[in-house]
Amino acid sequence: MIRYLMKNNFKLMFRNRWAIFFLLIAPLLTVFLVSDAFGALMRSYEVPDEFSVGYRDNGCIISESMEKVKEAAKDNGIILTECTEGEPKQLIEQNGFSAFIEFNKSEYTVYKSEEHKTECSVTEYFIGRIMEQGTNNALKAAAPGSELTSSLPVTKIDFMPPVNSSDYYGIAYVIWYGSLGMAAAAGILNSEKKYGIEKKYRASTLSSLQMYLSRLIPTVAVTLTVFLAVALISVLFYDISWGSPMLSAVIAAMFMISAAAFGFMIYSITQNMAFTVTMIITVTFAMGFVGGSFETYMFSSTPQTLKEISPIYHANRALVELSVMGHSSYIKSSLIYSAVLTGVCSAAAVFADVLRKKVKSC
Repeated sequence: MIRYLMKNNFKLMFRNRWAIFFLLIAPLLTVFLVSDAFGALMRSYEVPDEFSVGYRDNGCIISESMEKVKEAAKDNGIILTECTEGEPKQLIEQNGFSAFIEFNKSEYTVYKSEEHKTECSVTEYFIGRIMEQGTNNALKAAAPGSELTSSLPVTKIDFMPPVNSSDYYGIAYVIWYGSLGMAAAAGILNSEKKYGIEKKYRASTLSSLQMYLSRLIPTVAVTLTVFLAVALISVLFYDISWGSPMLSAVIAAMFMISAAAFGFMIYSITQNMAFTVTMIITVTFAMGFVGGSFETYMFSSTPQTLKEISPIYHANRALVELSVMGHSSYIKSSLIYSAVLTGVCSAAAVFADVLRKKVKSC
C-alpha cells in the first residue's frame, strides 16, 4: 500500500513543475549574480604574506616560551613586536600594527584594527591555538609524575586558504535553497486537500508513520535529484569545487532531509500550506543570515554562539572547508545536527498526526 501511495505522490509532485523548476534554476541564477557581485570583496579577504602585530606580556602561561611563540608566528607571516608601554589602540595606529595582543595571567585580549579584519582573524586563530597548547602543557604538569614542558608548535599552522566567491556562494546557496525542498511537496499536499485524498487514506490500514514516510521519501528523492543536477551544473559552468564529492554529497543530503522533515513537522501541526511555506522561508532566511549564506561565515560579525545555533552554518562550514582544505572539524557536528533534527521533527510530525486522529475519533 505504501509503495502505491509513494508512486502516486511522485506523480502529484510533478504536476507542480514550477516548484521543481524553481529549486533548479534559483540557486544557479543566484550563484551567478552573487559570485560576480562579491568577487572583489572575497579577494580582499586574502591574507598578506607578512603583517605586524604588537603585544605586551604581563605574565601569562606562555611567558617562558615567548621566543618560540614569536618563531612560530614568523613562520606563519605574523611579526610579533613587544611594546611595554602605551595604549593598545594608540600603538596600533602609531606602529601600523594589524592587531595588538595583551597577555595577562589567565587570559589574553586581542585589540583589532578595523582596516585589517582578515589579519585580525588570522591572529586570533593563531594565538588561540598557541594558548590552548600552553594550557594543555600546564595541565599535564599538574598530573603526578609529569614534567612541565614549554614546547609549543613551531610548524606552519593550517589556516584556511582564500576562498573565491564562486566556490563559497556556489556551495552556500545550493545548501540554502536545499532548505526550501518542501516546495516540491506542494503538489502532494494541495492535491490531498483539494480532492480529499488524505481522508480516503485515513480509512485504510496505513499508520501515521507510513503516511508520513509516503510524503517525505518522494519529497527528499526529488530534492536530492535536483541538488545533484545543480551541483553538476555548478561544476561544469562555474568550476565550483566540492572537495570530497562523496562526503560533501552525504553532508548536503543529510541537511536537506532534515530541512524537509522540519517542513513536514510544521505542516502536520498546522495543516496549513500557506503558513508552512511562510514559516519555512522565515526560518531559512534567519538561519541563513547567521549561518553565512549572505555574509561569509569566516568574517561575519555574528557571535560564534549564535552562528552555531544554525544548522546551515554547520553544513556551510563543513562543505566550504572540505572544498578548500580537504578536511573540516564541522563534518561531525553537521551530520549529527542533521540527524537529530530529522529524528525530532519526524517524531513530532507523526505524533501530531496521531493526536489529531484521536481528537477526531472522540
